[in-house]
Amino acid sequence: MPRVFRKQIFVCNTEGPGKCGEKGGNELLMKFREEVKARGWTDVIVTKVGCTGQHPVGPTVIIHPDGIWYKTVQPSDVAEILDQHIQGDTPVARLINPEMAVKGE
Repeated sequence: MPRVFRKQIFVCNTEGPGKCGEKGGNELLMKFREEVKARGWTDVIVTKVGCTGQHPVGPTVIIHPDGIWYKTVQPSDVAEILDQHIQGDTPVARLINPEMAVKGE
C-alpha cells in the first residue's frame, strides 16, 4: 500500500552564489521538517527541490498539490505557513510569488 500525503512542501536549497541555499534554503528545509515532525503530521512530506529559477526571490517554497509558490521565505515564516496554509487551507498572501502558479484542470 503506497503512502498517501495530503500536502507536499518543496523547499529549494540549490547551492551557489545568490541561490536559495546561500539565502537560507537548507536551514528552511530543516525547520519545515522539524515543525512537521513536532506536529505529528504523517500526511505531510517536506522535500528538497533543485533549482526553481526563482533565485532573485528565494528561498522558494512550493506547496503541492495547491500550486502555491512562496518567495523570500524565512524560518520565522514556517509556523505561519503550517498553521494558516497546511492546517487551515488558506495560503499566506504576503509570501505568495505572483509571478508563479500551477493551475489544475
